[in-house]
Amino acid sequence: MSQFFGVTRHEFTMSIRRPGFWIAYALLSLFYFVSILTPSMDGTSDMILPDQIVPMAGHIVFLFNIFFPLLAGILSADRMQRDFRNGVHELQRSTPFSLPMYILAKYLGVLVSVLIPMFLLVSATGVALVMKHLATPDILFPLLLAFLSIAVPSHAFVVAFSLACPLVMPLRVYQVLFTGYWFWGNLLSPKAFPTISDTVLNAAGQYPLQAFFGVYNDSTHKVTQGFTVPEAITNLIVLTACIAAVLFVLDRYLHWLERRA
Repeated sequence: MSQFFGVTRHEFTMSIRRPGFWIAYALLSLFYFVSILTPSMDGTSDMILPDQIVPMAGHIVFLFNIFFPLLAGILSADRMQRDFRNGVHELQRSTPFSLPMYILAKYLGVLVSVLIPMFLLVSATGVALVMKHLATPDILFPLLLAFLSIAVPSHAFVVAFSLACPLVMPLRVYQVLFTGYWFWGNLLSPKAFPTISDTVLNAAGQYPLQAFFGVYNDSTHKVTQGFTVPEAITNLIVLTACIAAVLFVLDRYLHWLERRA
């Protein structure tokens, strides 16, 4: 178990210490922070009423979740490939540490690292809203729940694919294809183009947003009654199953590479 947490901590540290990592997140966070917290053109700002706190918390986190998982997928795409490119994987496999534990430790280390910037932004937004007297402190807990139900599943989903897919295709090709998938498969309106964004494979958080926080968007999805709680739970279960399947296939693929060596 100590080896597992050691690899997780090492991967987390290697990921989060990259200067480009923080530069990319700082630029994206600055855009969000200014656009959300800047007063309107007439100098007025609307106070978030008590009955609006939960929907507003979901809305804020979903706005962040439009681009943060995309950036997380792009930044984490080289983490597994890097071990093979630098010959680190062979050194790691010479230890008694099992391959499934190595994959899981690496996955968790990368996942936590890409979740931290968005968590900091969500927290800072909540504190800023309270300090600007636009919301009461009661908004902080719904923001946390929205982060856990909307952002965490999305990031977990994209990181799993970003670790595995670049092992079977060029890194830049994957990053381009992933960017196209993210908008097509999660954010593109089914009214405008055939897409899977209105199915349980949606990984952007539309299902939890509607079912748990009561926020609907008629322009992108059919929301005559909105997604229900059972549908949102099914969505989360499907995403979890996809994550497990990808990590399992990655384990089988790495075993196959070892047998070929």
